[in-house]
Amino acid sequence: MASDGANPWPSELRVREGGLVLAITFEDGLSASLSAERLRAASPSADKRPAPAGVRIVGVETVGNYAARFSFSDGHDSGIYSWGLLRGLAGP
Repeated sequence: MASDGANPWPSELRVREGGLVLAITFEDGLSASLSAERLRAASPSADKRPAPAGVRIVGVETVGNYAARFSFSDGHDSGIYSWGLLRGLAGP
């Protein structure tokens, strides 16, 4: 995979701490830890239910070569998180 330059692609996605955290590293070297609650709250899905406290990531799948879909312990699994969205959540 190669990025478009504006939005580096992740080189690693790893669920840690029993699903409470997503560790993500981008090809430009940025590494970040995103809480499951933050990811759930930032869901690009039309289903905008609030994330319950203690929500966990229970599954991750890539969508083509442009995004990931996360399944959460509250049953939410309809948001598709583009690499650009994840990069924005991870920081500058």
